[in-house]
Amino acid sequence: MDKLEFKTFFYAIGDYSRFSILRALAKQDLNVSEIVNITGIEQSNVSHHMQCLLNCGLVNVKKEGTKRIYRINRGVKKIVNSIISHIEAYKKEIISCNIANKEYIYKVIK
Repeated sequence: MDKLEFKTFFYAIGDYSRFSILRALAKQDLNVSEIVNITGIEQSNVSHHMQCLLNCGLVNVKKEGTKRIYRINRGVKKIVNSIISHIEAYKKEIISCNIANKEYIYKVIK
């Protein structure tokens, strides 16, 4: 693994909208309309995010008639569920992490 692969992977799953889509797909296979209804993300944005998730190998798609059904990859599903569990278990610590918060705020302001 090199730095570019690492950063690209975490960029792909680190976006809140994309992670919300992965979280929904971790529960069940969905089409774009269902993803829109569950996540509240606009359809055009869902389509854009799906391209990223597909290109990064995080999800697969299959056609059923005129619909495209998206499925999260098995290994990614485990990662997503682990991340959710970790965040739930360590909410207070994550929010109070001064180093990460300062670096994040610095990047947002910059």
